[in-house]
Amino acid sequence: MKFLIATAALLFMAPVLLHAQNVEPRYAGQGFFDFGLGTVEGWAIPFLIPGPNTYPKPRMWQVGGGGERFLSKGLGVGAEAGIVKWTGNPWPGSAVTASGDLSYHFGRHARLGKLDPFVLGGLSFVGPTEKQGGRGSPAGNYGGGVNLWTEKHVALRCEFRDIAGATQYWPFPHYISLSFGLTFR
Repeated sequence: MKFLIATAALLFMAPVLLHAQNVEPRYAGQGFFDFGLGTVEGWAIPFLIPGPNTYPKPRMWQVGGGGERFLSKGLGVGAEAGIVKWTGNPWPGSAVTASGDLSYHFGRHARLGKLDPFVLGGLSFVGPTEKQGGRGSPAGNYGGGVNLWTEKHVALRCEFRDIAGATQYWPFPHYISLSFGLTFR
């Protein structure tokens, strides 16, 4: 009889216990696409060409995408790839980039209309496009940004990034960019 009473009590309490559960979803990762414009600092071309520098700083644009997997709380690990094209210097060209990053999201579970600021940093690879030779070179990157969650699974993304490391087909010690795009979870 005690078993029957205990079972009945649990059945009556089950809806209350289920209602007390957290209904906010916990996302394990997110992906993004972005487009950016950039400039360079520490321009290496004046050191390669003797005489006064009569060339303007290159104008650069990029397009890329990637994803992140959250490990614990706001800590995540991610990868991304993109292409960068520059003009306005004696050697117009382009490069492919790939990065592996660690990130921390301060508002990982942000609700609609809320901000999710983040910082990131990691290792990058800068490689030639088909018109150029070479094997590619390592570089480093760091930056940060913010996601503004406008829909349940979509956010507007704004990110600042500095890719540091000169190569034979990327004659810039620092490529600094500001990019805009979408984040999906």
